[in-house]
Amino acid sequence: MSVKKTVREPVDVSNDLNKRTKQEWIEGAVVLKRERFEIAGALFDCKTDALLSRQEVNQKLEAYLRPVTKEETVNVDTKE
Repeated sequence: MSVKKTVREPVDVSNDLNKRTKQEWIEGAVVLKRERFEIAGALFDCKTDALLSRQEVNQKLEAYLRPVTKEETVNVDTKE
């Protein structure tokens, strides 16, 4: 009986170590102290298999939950 050894090339996992898929972020909403539907709403435009970091998810979540309105962007001195 012979044993076949396979040689695997090293993979740089340091970048992907803290990244998760869309579904994993939705299921792990507790980590971000949010509800699942909030995470799902923030990530609706992301592909299912895309890997997202916590920072990316937080940015999308912030934009989703606190959208910038025109009133907030208008300069105080303008007369519109």
